[in-house]
Amino acid sequence: MKTLKKIITGLLLTCLFLSLCPAALAADTDSGFSYEDKSWEQVVEELFERYNVQEEKIGLGYYNLVTGEEHYINADQYMIAGSMFKVPLNMLFTEKVGKGELALDDLIGGYRYSELLKGSIVHSNNDYAKILWNEAGRWIENENTVYHRYRELIAPYMGEDPENVDEKYYENNFFTPRQMINCLKLLAENPQRFPGLIENMQQAEPHKYFKLKEQGYEMAHKYGYLTKGSTLYLCDCAIAYTDDPIVFVMFTDGVDHAYSVMADYATMMCGYTQYNTARRLEEEKNKADVEQGSQTPESENADSRPKDKEEDPESMNNKLSGESLINNGADMALNADSGSGFGLGSIVCCILVIAAFIAVVAIIIKKSRSFKPMWAVLSAVFAALALILSIIGINTGTLIAKPTGNPREVAVAFMDSVIAGDYEKAYSFLNGYSSLGLENEPSDEMGKLMYDALRKSFSYELTGDCFVDKLDAKQQIQFTFLDLPSTEKDVQAKTEAALKEIVSSRPAKSVYDENNNYLPEVAHEAYAKALSEVLQHAEDYYTSESVLLQLVYSDGNWSVVPAHSLIKAFSGNTAN
Repeated sequence: MKTLKKIITGLLLTCLFLSLCPAALAADTDSGFSYEDKSWEQVVEELFERYNVQEEKIGLGYYNLVTGEEHYINADQYMIAGSMFKVPLNMLFTEKVGKGELALDDLIGGYRYSELLKGSIVHSNNDYAKILWNEAGRWIENENTVYHRYRELIAPYMGEDPENVDEKYYENNFFTPRQMINCLKLLAENPQRFPGLIENMQQAEPHKYFKLKEQGYEMAHKYGYLTKGSTLYLCDCAIAYTDDPIVFVMFTDGVDHAYSVMADYATMMCGYTQYNTARRLEEEKNKADVEQGSQTPESENADSRPKDKEEDPESMNNKLSGESLINNGADMALNADSGSGFGLGSIVCCILVIAAFIAVVAIIIKKSRSFKPMWAVLSAVFAALALILSIIGINTGTLIAKPTGNPREVAVAFMDSVIAGDYEKAYSFLNGYSSLGLENEPSDEMGKLMYDALRKSFSYELTGDCFVDKLDAKQQIQFTFLDLPSTEKDVQAKTEAALKEIVSSRPAKSVYDENNNYLPEVAHEAYAKALSEVLQHAEDYYTSESVLLQLVYSDGNWSVVPAHSLIKAFSGNTAN
């Protein structure tokens, strides 16, 4: 009987294990997709069907930089570009850097261009971008507006003649999929002409937009995000360094599940390219083998064939780069519809067989009264229910409660409380922090002077839109504060000047101790005078930095997670 119990227990554990298998395999099943014998249009059509995308609300572009393969959806339809405009905008300036007409350390609008480049591309700072297009707009001598001038300058990057382009091009921040592909092609094929731009695009949002799911290939991208009322305009453009590098773009105009559509489009474009690259390489290899075989006697061919399963490094690289998807049918293994040997149907059958077996065994041994058949049956039923729920989970994805409230408003309330000195209220918005040290006013006179000047210097401005991704949000702010380390040099110089004045006006015994060092009270007096003089012009030492304010949604509320950059700014750049 003990043996029988062990067998039944083992079967129950197996049953439970199998019920969890679908969840464990969900990632592969969800990401699996077969590109065999499918055109680009068919791949995109399946994406549209998956998310019920209306074609008129989306714009797509794709171009293979090696083969020249090119495809579009609504190629010449003008759509809201969001922050994607910052790519051609920075092409204007990086091209000047490449020509030696501009240095990265040159000032534009009071900022080094390197700072404006990184701020506008990596952090998508709209104020920095406006500085650049105002600067560019002054390069053309005519009566048009500054914005119109800047759009004239970038038109050639977009493949357009500025004098003959559609008037809508100048109307607002609109581009077409074809224009963005032309822009990306030029950039990807001439990186030395635009030094530093691609590198900054590679740093931008490494786990968002096109990069949300696709982490297998290096990608340089620039996203766009805009909301008007209840409509979300989401877009992204990228250079993906697959085996055959590609450029691709997506515009969305109120598309449901836009983030998921965008992420899957990036993954599918990379997968589609890899599959076709592998197929092309295989065809080229076969063709070369046939041509070589027609020129070589059969006997020589037999002697020159590689033995058994030995492979040269080149063939191994081909397999790693995607050729095995064709030769070994790996894409079929990832596709739930392609006949996987351990599919969901098999799991269901296993569960049902095991449940039936347990029920039969329970009935047979019922008379022994040493075993409770009802518990065995219930265990099988619960395992089957677990299987059903896991299958539902696979098809519906992760369930996340929709957050309420506006994270942007929370960011504003938090910063306003800091500026007003209402730290109790400010800390009520924090997640995981009860204090940032702001309320701890120094007790000494000099500390109070610096503390008051630092608090007085605080100001901020929201830059860009608040980006919300499920239960996380990010809001970029431009924060101004007194940079205390920058005052040190002037304070030191003024302290030395004050000491010289004291020495010249007082007896030596009231200035020096027995070791000929300044008396503590004298040094303190000189330092206090110097610090007071410097802080009278504290605004000369103000600095402004772009800070990313991070927020999380928990317990029904949005709260702020202070980043180190924010804490450092609150301390006047003195925190380590």
